[in-house]
Amino acid sequence: MELSKYGVTLKRLTEDKIELVRQWRNNPKIQQYMEYREYITEEMQKNWFQKINNDNNYYFIIVYNNKEIGLINIKNIDYEKGTGEPGIFIWDDEYINSDVTIRASCCQGDFIWNTLKLNELHIHVLKSNKRAIQYNKFFGYELTKNQENKENQEYILTRENMLKNYKKTERLIKTIIKN
Repeated sequence: MELSKYGVTLKRLTEDKIELVRQWRNNPKIQQYMEYREYITEEMQKNWFQKINNDNNYYFIIVYNNKEIGLINIKNIDYEKGTGEPGIFIWDDEYINSDVTIRASCCQGDFIWNTLKLNELHIHVLKSNKRAIQYNKFFGYELTKNQENKENQEYILTRENMLKNYKKTERLIKTIIKN
């Protein structure tokens, strides 16, 4: 499966790419922003892939300018409740603070809201990851109740809040695509 929009391509994670993702995840520059920070072995990675390679989890390699630069996902999808948990990380330093993250998130967002037809997204962000908190608030995520003092905080984005923020996001994407 491949999604292409806004100048990025999201390629569904396949077994031949799990070692690449493992290398990225084990690197301290990525690891520091994750709840799970232990070293991931090849066997652990294979076991993880066997668990997530299904229709309740969609992991994609982010490709920009023919370069694999990161990973984006929607996991733990509950189709009955219409919920899931997205996530993203950019591996390539050249694109960490670039508009590619927004492009990839919008491409995935179209898939989440229009294809999967989910109604509510939950994310977990380390309290110390101010950049990710700011990024997710831009899209309309709100801190859930009683999360202020937790290290790994839960945020929620409802379809209603996504729609409230859609015009702002759409304007930004149109500006990005023109440049």
